[in-house]
Amino acid sequence: MIMINENWEQVKDLSDVLRIVSDKIGNEFAQKVEEICGEPSEELFVAYQKLESEKDELEQRCNDYDDISESLDYLNEQIDKLEKYIDDNADGTDFMEGMREAFEMIER
Repeated sequence: MIMINENWEQVKDLSDVLRIVSDKIGNEFAQKVEEICGEPSEELFVAYQKLESEKDELEQRCNDYDDISESLDYLNEQIDKLEKYIDDNADGTDFMEGMREAFEMIER
């Protein structure tokens, strides 16, 4: 309920508002209010659905990028571990030299 000109009016939805506007201000103004605030047109609804779809797609892309970033972080950690292992175990043997060459290939 709302107070209008010292009278309580019951307002539950847009039709109640339009009735009050029509009674208190005029039918022409009420029609303009309905035009502006009324049910969305099919065109607006389609535009809304398109925006929702684009939003969902962008959210999925963000999730995909997050997954890729996590994978890259993991791979960088593994490369750091491999580099440390090679440095800690460098003894001049053919095996370790092969490991060093393999690591350099991975870095490229």
